[in-house]
Amino acid sequence: MPITFTEHPIVRPPTDEEIVLLGEQDPQLLAALHEAHEGRIKAAEEDPMRYGFDLEGWGRIRHGLQSNNEVLALGGNRSGKTTGCAKMLMEAVTESMDGHIVCFSQNADTSIKVQQSAIWEMMPKEFKRKTKSVDGYINYSMQNGFTASSFIFPDTRTRVDFKTYTQYSNNQTILEGFEFGFKKPEGLNIGAWLDEYLGDAALVNTLRFRLATRDSKMLIGFTPIDGYTPFISEYLKNAETLKTKPAALLNNKAVPIEQYSPSRDASVIYLHSDENPFGGYERIAKDLIGRPDSEILVRAYGVPVKSANALLPYFNTEVNVLTAEPNKYGMQFPDISDKSRFSCYQVVDPAGARNYTCIWAGVNEHGEVYIRKEWPDRDTFGEWAIFGDPKWRYGPASKKVGLNVEGYCELFKEIEDDIGIEVTERIGDSRFFAKENENNDDLFTSFYDFGLSFIPSNGAMEDQGITALDDWFNYNPNVSIDASNRPLCYIHKDCGNLIDSLINYNKQGKPDEPLKDFFDVIRYLRMSNGGEGPDFMSSASMQTTRTNQGGY
Repeated sequence: MPITFTEHPIVRPPTDEEIVLLGEQDPQLLAALHEAHEGRIKAAEEDPMRYGFDLEGWGRIRHGLQSNNEVLALGGNRSGKTTGCAKMLMEAVTESMDGHIVCFSQNADTSIKVQQSAIWEMMPKEFKRKTKSVDGYINYSMQNGFTASSFIFPDTRTRVDFKTYTQYSNNQTILEGFEFGFKKPEGLNIGAWLDEYLGDAALVNTLRFRLATRDSKMLIGFTPIDGYTPFISEYLKNAETLKTKPAALLNNKAVPIEQYSPSRDASVIYLHSDENPFGGYERIAKDLIGRPDSEILVRAYGVPVKSANALLPYFNTEVNVLTAEPNKYGMQFPDISDKSRFSCYQVVDPAGARNYTCIWAGVNEHGEVYIRKEWPDRDTFGEWAIFGDPKWRYGPASKKVGLNVEGYCELFKEIEDDIGIEVTERIGDSRFFAKENENNDDLFTSFYDFGLSFIPSNGAMEDQGITALDDWFNYNPNVSIDASNRPLCYIHKDCGNLIDSLINYNKQGKPDEPLKDFFDVIRYLRMSNGGEGPDFMSSASMQTTRTNQGGY
C-alpha cells in the first residue's frame, strides 16, 4: 500500500518522485520520515501553543511585549492576528505564577466566538477538560465559552477574566481595586488584551493605572478597516518606522512591519496576510486585483489609511511633523528665530467661553511654513478635543484660564520670548475680533491699545481654504523627497492639539466641533495675504511696511 503524506504549507512532504525513490532504496527510512511528518502535524493541531508553528508576525508581537509597555497589533485579512495574540496570552498564563489578566471584546458574542475560542484553542491539551480544584477552575463550551466568563489555570493559579466594552461603559468602576499582570513574571508579563477597541481613551487610561503596579503590558489587536480612527492616530501620529517589507501587491513598495510610538511607549506591529500560510493569501490577493492602493494597504498589510472623509489626505505625520533632530528623510525643524531667514506670524481665534486658540509660525523665502508653537499646548494643558461616543468633546485645554486682553498680551510676549521670535504679522479671526466687548470696543482696538496690532483673517470660502491647506502638505510619496518634491508646511511635534485636529477633523465634522478650533487657525494662516499664504519679508522691507507692534 503506497504511503501518503498529508499536505501542509509549512511541513513540506517529499515529492512523488522522492517517495518512489525512497520506497525502492530504503523503505524503513521512508516509513520513519512519514511517521515524523504526520506526528509533527498532529502535535501542532493538538497542542498549538507548545508545538504549533509561529508565524513571522507573532515574533514581532512577542518582541514588542518584551520591549515596550503596549503593543498595537494591526493585521490584514486572515493575517493570524487574533491567534497570535491568544498564543502570547496563553504563554503568559503558563509561564508565571499567580497572575491576573483581563480580556476585552466588543460584546459577549464576539468574546465567546473570537477571544475565548482562540484562547481555548491555544490551551495545552491536558487542561482541555473540566477542572475544579483549590488551585484552578476551567469549564468551557463552544456555545457559551468559559463559565462565568473566566478561568483559573491550575498549574500557575493565574486568573483570566473576559469582559466587554459595554460593561465598562455602563460601569467604569468594574476595574477599580484590581492589579493586572504578574508580580514575579517568568515570561511575558501581559496584563490586558483588548480586541478591536473603538472607544475613547477612558478604558485604556484606566487600564494603564491597573497595569502600572506590576509593570505589566497591554496587548491591543486591531483590524484597521475603519482607517485612521482617533484611537489609532494616538499611536501613529509620531510613530517611528523601524522595519519595512516590500509589498508584492503594491509593486514592492516598502510598507511598515514594525514602528515605535514614543507618546505611548508602544510597539506598533503590522501582520501581513502573506505571512500566514494558513490564511488563504492567494484568494485574498486575487480579490484585491484592481482595487485602490488604500484598500490593499488595509486588507493585505494592516496599514490604516485615512478615510474618504479626510479633509487633508496629503497630511502625513512622518513627513509633516518634525523635531530638531533629523528624521529618516533628513528633514528637521529649523530655528525660526533667525530673522534673516524667517518672517514670523501669529494667528489667534478667540472663543467666548473657552481659551483662545493660537499658533506661531515662521515662513522662509521659499514659501516653506514651519509652525513652531501652539497655545494651549497639549503637553501643558492636555487635549483640546477628546474623542467620545458618539462625538468629540472639549478637553481640559479648552477650560478658560481667565485671561483678559492684557493677560493675553503678556502671555503672547512670554511665549515669543521663550521661542526667541519677533512676530511681524498677527492675524485674528475676523468674526470674533470684530465683536464689541463690554467696553464697546472690538478686539482689534483692545489689543492695539496694549501694543499688539492684528489684521482680520480671511475666513470666507472655507472649502477653498481647506483645498489650499491640503496643497501645503502635498508631495509625491513615490519618489524621493528633495528640493523639487517636498511639502510646503511643517509642524513641530510639540503642537499636539493642532496635529490632532489635522488628523481627525473630517467632512462629517460640525461647525461647533472642538477639532475645528485648531483647524481654523491654520486655515486662517494658509489664507492670509489674499489667499497666497504668509509671505517672507526681508528686514529692509519690514522696516518700511511694518510697525514695531506686529501690524501694518
